[in-house]
Amino acid sequence: MIKGIVFDLDDTLTVHEDLYNINYLKIIHIFFPEYKNDQSKILDLMIKIIDEVGTKKYFYNYKNTKFGGRDILWADCGGKGEIDEYLNGCYLEIQYAIWKEIISSLEIKNISNFKNIIDTYKYLMWSGIKTFSDVIPTLTKLKNFKLGILTNGMQIHQRRKISTAGILGIFSNKNTSIVTSSECSFGKPFEKPYKLICDKLSLNFSEIIMVGDRPEGDILGANKLGIKNVLINRKSTNYSNPEEKPDYEINNLFELTNLLKNQFLDNKKSKSHPNSA
Repeated sequence: MIKGIVFDLDDTLTVHEDLYNINYLKIIHIFFPEYKNDQSKILDLMIKIIDEVGTKKYFYNYKNTKFGGRDILWADCGGKGEIDEYLNGCYLEIQYAIWKEIISSLEIKNISNFKNIIDTYKYLMWSGIKTFSDVIPTLTKLKNFKLGILTNGMQIHQRRKISTAGILGIFSNKNTSIVTSSECSFGKPFEKPYKLICDKLSLNFSEIIMVGDRPEGDILGANKLGIKNVLINRKSTNYSNPEEKPDYEINNLFELTNLLKNQFLDNKKSKSHPNSA
């Protein structure tokens, strides 16, 4: 019997991926309003430099980590552990190096206010953190379930996102829990974070459903452990790896309550896989 629902955070409950590209371009518009060039070309150049300078140069010894240049730009690598020790004291230096290379590559001259650029970008990112419109209405209908958040990321940063988005109170009750990958040194799809969230909720794998947006993380990890799972596919993304095939697929969280009722809470309903041929 399903007793708990565990959610991914970024792009499942909170808007995340779309913020990066939007705010890269906002910085150019804010600080260099007279700069004219094709938006897609500007964005491609910025993404390339952020990867080359922020990820490949400064994260050379951390190729297997999910973190990189774009995370460094708004200090999304804080918390505990080896990466935090490596970055401690040099965030500003790396952020400066990334932005300086971007501005130089755009052939913008005589720029000295890099600190303002760095601070403004962080502000834009944090001010953009919010839940999708279907999140709070759905979570309020799930009061009979134990609820958890299982997210890849650093503890201090991810919990701040949850707080900023206005859902910390929902996940601060007795029958709720939050687990980040930095707390157990492993992220999805490894077993350890799934085990930790289940331990905190006093449930086993067969008693939870994992809801997430990433087939290669949320779904793959759940499949390997026999955890029922739901892919929230907000952008109709295609996936081809059979190991990443979800048990169920929805386009928004409003569909989750009906799915729970029809597939898990009513034994008279068919338990057939809706994605099966």
